[in-house]
Amino acid sequence: MPTHEWTMADDDYGPRRRPRWKTFLIVALGSAGLLGLLAVLYLTGAQKGSAQTGLGPKNYSAHVECQVNTTGSKGTVTISGTITGNATRYSVTVEVLDAASRQRIGLQTFEVQGTNAFRGTTAAQAPIGPAGIECKIIKVA
Repeated sequence: MPTHEWTMADDDYGPRRRPRWKTFLIVALGSAGLLGLLAVLYLTGAQKGSAQTGLGPKNYSAHVECQVNTTGSKGTVTISGTITGNATRYSVTVEVLDAASRQRIGLQTFEVQGTNAFRGTTAAQAPIGPAGIECKIIKVA
């Protein structure tokens, strides 16, 4: 006769089951935290990009010309150009280079709004090389 009997009855010594309310609480808090994070990211992204999303990408066509005037060791560059595109406002940065050495001798940024033309004068580092100068648009925003 065996000294121990095995039964299928519930007893207090078996493995304890994890209460379901703890699992539900963990899932609910995790979901709420994730939704809160997504809401914050959406709202901050909408505030930062609201002005830019109305404009969309800035497609443009631009042209720039420069003329240099030097007197001794001083120089000025007159910059004139046009920009056309689908935006109402542009910020155009023009770089002036010595054609021979490719050194920057001037830099000017223009805020173009309500028109498609920009014009200005900037100081230039002299002396200018015999090959003259080059102008190029390096940034449009």
